[in-house]
Amino acid sequence: MGKKLSLFVIMLIFSTFGFSQESKGDSVVPKPAAKVPQKAIDSTFVTYYNASFDSIYLNAPKVIDTATFNANDFDVLSRERTIYSTLCNTGYAHKSMRFTYSDKVGFDMGLPSYSAFVKTKEKMESYVSVLPYSEARYVMTIGNKEQHLNVKFGRQFARRLYISFAFNTEISPGVFQHCQTNNNYFWINAHYTTENQRYGVMAYWYRNKMDMQENGGIVKDEDYISNTESDYNAIRTNLTTASNYIKVSGAGLEHYFNLLSSTVSIKRENDTTQVSDSLFVSDSLVMDSITMDSIALDSILSIKDSIQFAEQNEQIETMARKFTLGRICHKFDYQRNQLFFNETSPSASFYQPFAIDTLLFPSMTTDTTIVQAITNKLNWNSLGYQQYNDDVPFFVYAGIEQGIYKIKHYDYIEGEISPERNFNQFSVNGGIIINLFKSTRVSGKAKLITLGHQIGDFDINGEWRQFLGTTNKNFGKLIFNIDVKRQSANWFEESYISNHFRWENDFDAATYLNFGVAYQYKAFSFGVKQTSINNLIYFGLQARPEQLNDFCSISEAFGSFHFTLRRFEFDGFASLQKASNENVVHLPLFLGKFKFSYSQPIFHKAATLQPSLTVQYFTKYYADAYMPALRTFHLQNEVKIGDFPFIDLALAIKVKRANVYVSYTNMFLLTGNYDAFIAPHYPMRGSRFFIGFNWRLFN
Repeated sequence: MGKKLSLFVIMLIFSTFGFSQESKGDSVVPKPAAKVPQKAIDSTFVTYYNASFDSIYLNAPKVIDTATFNANDFDVLSRERTIYSTLCNTGYAHKSMRFTYSDKVGFDMGLPSYSAFVKTKEKMESYVSVLPYSEARYVMTIGNKEQHLNVKFGRQFARRLYISFAFNTEISPGVFQHCQTNNNYFWINAHYTTENQRYGVMAYWYRNKMDMQENGGIVKDEDYISNTESDYNAIRTNLTTASNYIKVSGAGLEHYFNLLSSTVSIKRENDTTQVSDSLFVSDSLVMDSITMDSIALDSILSIKDSIQFAEQNEQIETMARKFTLGRICHKFDYQRNQLFFNETSPSASFYQPFAIDTLLFPSMTTDTTIVQAITNKLNWNSLGYQQYNDDVPFFVYAGIEQGIYKIKHYDYIEGEISPERNFNQFSVNGGIIINLFKSTRVSGKAKLITLGHQIGDFDINGEWRQFLGTTNKNFGKLIFNIDVKRQSANWFEESYISNHFRWENDFDAATYLNFGVAYQYKAFSFGVKQTSINNLIYFGLQARPEQLNDFCSISEAFGSFHFTLRRFEFDGFASLQKASNENVVHLPLFLGKFKFSYSQPIFHKAATLQPSLTVQYFTKYYADAYMPALRTFHLQNEVKIGDFPFIDLALAIKVKRANVYVSYTNMFLLTGNYDAFIAPHYPMRGSRFFIGFNWRLFN
């Protein structure tokens, strides 16, 4: 922790140094017009874009949430409209209880069980603020020394040069045996555009490190449910010597070039400086009649001066170009995933039900997998120089992508890293957005793997948004979307080698058809979704990939809301879902989350006090179990979890730019009901107090 705090102090010094610089020519800082009083600036208003030039020019900026209502949601898993099945401590593997599937076609570098914690380029942000912006968040628990620290920073360091970075660390020893986590990430990006915005370049770098002890869950659930043991560290767990260590790092470069300049030059002639027409009425007539004998020298000089004066007054005006040929974009990205699983007791009884393969090394497990990806993308799109604060009226893009991928495993026979397996992939992609009459928005995108690994896979996605009524009398909007996908097994499902698990599979490609419709009106949203899958690939009871050679469908009805009523604020979502084949797709029939708060100004409105209550609930079902040696969830038919309300109480106070709060979690345990499992054999984190603050700083 000392090293992390030292790094935090260094970043604060760096931020202070950045603040001390005078922003010269800052295009973001409004300049008051002469003799016009400058309008007051809300310095707490901070926006950001996704770390991509297309995002900056294509969409309206997003606003950083500084409301007190969400201040105590420090856990990233609590911020989305779903409930995650996870383990007994923060920073562990997780799986959404709402049905989801991978939206990526092509070689997959993602880690589904850790996706919420891993920060790659897609999750970076470029901060835009009137003043240099930084934010510090710190949370700690009373008792077990759990700590969370997050720092964000962004500013314009020079003309048209913006730099943003974020650092996060989470340290939690946990309350059960062998469940300590130590996770952190750091990312930084910078983007620069030329003065005429014809060329722009962005560079980024990121690193994620997750170090987790794995206990495999508690041995007997009754030891926890009965609440006869107050010291949770005395409850036996399945594993005591296993651990997972994950490193995800990468860097990249993105740049664009507009094919035409932003302006066009037009020559204009001033009518008052034209030479007399009488001199040029007829060149043949007048010039023939003019001789050196018949014209005085003064007259010749006068004619010469008139011609020069006309040339000097020929004006060249610069106008903004109304039509452009779009821009060429190139993106280079490198990512390296390093996955390590260590176990000094490979023969533990926890692994016996899955022991189909003989242990390669009975005394110790040192599973190592390294996956590397190098991708190049070349696109053309119709964007020019204009930035759209609402939505682009028309946008189209097309491009190609080439990827090189390498996979290496630890070879137990040779005692070294095995020779790498190489894959190449080439794909084409395109998309379009059309806005009509300020009421209809149609968009679509497609991708096709044309050469190499997973050839023939494709994804076609379309969406239609229809606003009902007029601008003044709007009755909400309807959203229709459809997704058609062919997806081959990924590298992990095809081939894997470890001490406990080994397989070589030749699966057929799975096909997905997803159709959804939703209605949104002000703060409310309702919808239904139908997903049909042929040849679904899943992890079965033996914690190995299997394929369902038949159709399976999942139906869902959902709703959400967020609104204020005087001093009350309400937020929530609910989902009903059902699978046609419940032997391979396990889902709770119902899940939902509800939160409300009440705001009370205090100290003559210098501060705001806000108590809040959060309730989340899901019905009983056979939730998927977690296999630490594979870092993935798999089917199980022995234990049901659910039918338990998880209730959190928080009290927050906002003073100027700071939110300070105290939370008490899982307070329903006070009733004596301890059937509070969030995954098979993993209890939900117990009742505890959290104290935290969010503090935004501006120069």
